Formats: sequence, structure tokens, C-alpha cells
Amino acid sequence: MVVILVVYLSMIEEAEEKSKFELLYNTYKNLMLNRAYEILKDKSLAEDAVQEAFLRIIKNIKRIEVDNSHKTKGYVVVVVENVAKTMYVKEKKVIPIEFERPQEGVCFEEMVENKIEAEYVASKIEMLKPIYRDILVLKYINEFNDKEIALALGISNSNARKRLQRARESLQSLLERGE
Repeated sequence: MVVILVVYLSMIEEAEEKSKFELLYNTYKNLMLNRAYEILKDKSLAEDAVQEAFLRIIKNIKRIEVDNSHKTKGYVVVVVENVAKTMYVKEKKVIPIEFERPQEGVCFEEMVENKIEAEYVASKIEMLKPIYRDILVLKYINEFNDKEIALALGISNSNARKRLQRARESLQSLLERGE
């Protein structure tokens, strides 16, 4: 694993970003590997998914804050889940519908002023399809712009914007119906 880390670090120019990436790598590689394995059920494919996820993380390394563990953990898990799901589809398997959400402790109070409203909104976000739930986490929790979301999810910018629009509409619908 040390060799792989050296390869990743050689892709980053600034010393501060190298140390940030090294911390991310050492902190989250096992979590990412476990999450990818849960989806792919194959150790080799899971390792490939984690490597691809780290390559995507390198592209957004400037935007990642290592001091906010909930936000960072949520981001790395979303990235590896999306890579693993893509690989899963390529293997012509059915994607599991339910995933354990790592960001249960994410503070939604920043999104709304009232704690009760925040818990209500969070429960509605959890009801969304994973594809919409993940994009809302990247946009509003990780504060990524559309281009960064597209890079993280491996989709086009227009696809990211459209998916975000649909996620907002789905959430709005749930909130209005009170389901």
C-alpha cells in the first residue's frame, strides 16, 4: 500500500495538499475498501474501486477539509459508493437499493435554523433514492459546485445539474406531502 500512496502523492504538486491527501488516505482507505466490498462482493474489484475513488478525490483535494470529519467521511464514502456502483453495473449485476448511511451524525442545523425542522428535512433526505441523496450531500453538506460534483460522481456537468434539479424536486415533493 505504501507504493500506491507514493504514486498518488506524485500526482499532487503542493506540499500542503500532499499531507492532506496522505491523512485522508490513511484515515479512510479501510472504510472505503469495506464500503466498496459491500457493494461489489469482490476484493479485487473493491480495491480497484478505491483506487479510482482516490483518483477522483485528488481532483478535488483543494476543496476537501480534513478538520470536519463528518463532512469528509461523507464525501469519501459517496465517491467510493458511486465508483463501486458504476463498476457493479458494468459487471451486469443489480445494484442494492439500501446502503447504510455513514453521515447519520451530520449536523443539518446549518441548513435550517430549527433543530426539529432540521431532523425532519434530514429524514426526508434519507427517504430519497441514493442517487439523489448523494448529490444533495455533495452540494449542501460538502458545498461542492456542479463541476466538482460531476468529477466526484464521474458524470457530465449537465448530468450533475439535471440530477441535482431532480433531487431538489423529489425532496420538495416529499416535504410538501409530509410523507
